[in-house]
Amino acid sequence: MRVNKKVLTIILSALSIVFAMFAFNCRSTFVERTVDEKIALQLGLDKGDDVFQVYVSEELKQNLTHDHWIFIRLYQPYYDNPLCIENVLSKCIQFVDVNPDYSSHSAIGFSLDDGFYGLTSSNSGHNLYLESCTNYGKNEYMKKCNIYKSVEITYALKVSEEEYKKAKKLVESYYDDTRTCYNINQNVKIAWKAVGRKFFSPKDKQQFAAKPFSTSNDTFCEDKYDFVCSSFIAYVLANSVESVHDFFVEKQIDSNYVMPSDLAYIPGVIKLFKTTWVDYNIGAKNVAQTYTCFATYYHDYVVSEK
Repeated sequence: MRVNKKVLTIILSALSIVFAMFAFNCRSTFVERTVDEKIALQLGLDKGDDVFQVYVSEELKQNLTHDHWIFIRLYQPYYDNPLCIENVLSKCIQFVDVNPDYSSHSAIGFSLDDGFYGLTSSNSGHNLYLESCTNYGKNEYMKKCNIYKSVEITYALKVSEEEYKKAKKLVESYYDDTRTCYNINQNVKIAWKAVGRKFFSPKDKQQFAAKPFSTSNDTFCEDKYDFVCSSFIAYVLANSVESVHDFFVEKQIDSNYVMPSDLAYIPGVIKLFKTTWVDYNIGAKNVAQTYTCFATYYHDYVVSEK
């Protein structure tokens, strides 16, 4: 059946607006939960406890303590009211997301401690926060979620010492700069791209690495201050990690259109663990105990061992 182009445009625009409304608040819905009994036993917990999964990697076991790592955290927030507008709108992003590990928000960290830099909309004039899954404090985005049912997935990217310092310095400079802002309008453009990837691209062209975008000068611009959560992380990595820079150039990836779930598919990114927000420190501690290369990145664990 042939679809009228005008009708199709209206439908796509409506989906884009709904998606943008959702992304404005950086929220999502809860994903079906499963308990990893083996990990629960390792941690001395009951199998009914809310513990998720640590992803075992033979590659990580070979890494030494002097390695440098940058961490990425993807969020799947949960709201107690299933009929609230946030949960209804979250279905839209889940509907158009082409990646398995769907998420609606992302943050970047330089240790496994529960303090990751995340960009969200705010009326305070400061949009880049140090986000804690277990102690949300005054963070408007975190405090509206149920930390016992919301989910996070933590990833790691191995980098050189120079790249680690450069990325950390870049993030901290944006954290201290009041010009750093959340670009609400960019969500409409991201939504349009997401719909196109999902419904109008061949299966083998939908993934992040399949050249869905064209490289933008903004990706490597030195005086850029407006982002959404995932485009900020993509921008930082592209401007501080050589392998990510080369990947973005080779695949013609524009950081402005990177979705949170896309970050997990940057080459070299490794999935570490998945927990509820309230159990984040349990997952981080387990990773630090399991892999020597992360021992110095979780300071609560290091202190307790001295």
